[in-house]
Amino acid sequence: MKKILLIEDNPQLLKNKIEELRNNFTYSIDTVENFSQLQEYLSINKDNVFIALLDYFLEGAMEGQGVDLLLEHKIPTIVYTQEYSTEIREILLDKCVFEYLIKKPNSDLLYSTRLIERVYKNNFIKALIVDGSDSFRNKLAENLQQFGLGSLQSSDAKTTLELLKTHSDIQLVLIDLDISGDIQGVELVEAIREQFPSTTLGVLGMTPHGYNSQLSIEFLKKGANDFITKPFVKEQLNLRIMQVLEMLDTIQEKNIEATIDPLTQLKNLRALEGESKALIQSALITNSPLSVAMIDIDHFKVVNDTYGHDIGDDVLKLISKVLNLTLEKKISLLEMGEKSFV
Repeated sequence: MKKILLIEDNPQLLKNKIEELRNNFTYSIDTVENFSQLQEYLSINKDNVFIALLDYFLEGAMEGQGVDLLLEHKIPTIVYTQEYSTEIREILLDKCVFEYLIKKPNSDLLYSTRLIERVYKNNFIKALIVDGSDSFRNKLAENLQQFGLGSLQSSDAKTTLELLKTHSDIQLVLIDLDISGDIQGVELVEAIREQFPSTTLGVLGMTPHGYNSQLSIEFLKKGANDFITKPFVKEQLNLRIMQVLEMLDTIQEKNIEATIDPLTQLKNLRALEGESKALIQSALITNSPLSVAMIDIDHFKVVNDTYGHDIGDDVLKLISKVLNLTLEKKISLLEMGEKSFV
């Protein structure tokens, strides 16, 4: 698993930050205390870091030199300073640092926790940028990369729909109003929603400054989760992206909870109803055999009546564990009722 890299030259602040991170995360944390240590660390471990937390004024470095080194290695970076500075903020945003926070005990703790969690999850998904301008797409892709979010690019509706069909890891589409081809971005949102619901794919509309506000409303009516007006402040874009992706995470977690039995942690009947159609369709298309087997626990009622339901629950959990360890990964295992498995 990739790690958090904490860069701090004040021993007490370093200790406090480590404690704060460990209270909120199970991620491994590596630390360095000065610029030379940072150089040495990155020469060996740059591919093992998913986010860096950095003091802007780092011992042994010129102002901002530590930031430049991390960005050179394309590591998403949160920069801390003792006091807020508009000048430093502008410098950092220009460098594509995705967040700048004040270094105070528990300051922005909830927000920084959300950021770190989001950047980690972004490693496993992609965004799709749809815009008629090559230069804008490239710049936006660079910004997303500093948020830990890889991206694909498209300039027209046809390419966009093809990419969505062939890249299941795309969870967010950023669509400009003006795209190449015969249709506008608003119409593309409508076409996307015919195939991909808002519960599995986030869409963020982008409208140029000065356009009628009705266009933003049209984006939302056609199925966009949110919209943003160009030119936008990068922090605003990151926040909107984070909100859309967090909403998708919440929906996915609720769906998983609804299809998993809390006792055995196996999929339940609701999951079977959803998966069986796909399994049957796949078998028909590939002309592959499909088998169904049901396992029933003999005398399970006797176990409950004799030893109590707690022991019965332990029996169910043990059998579930044995089946999970025994069956091949390609076999779907589900629980049906209180003593049957499929």
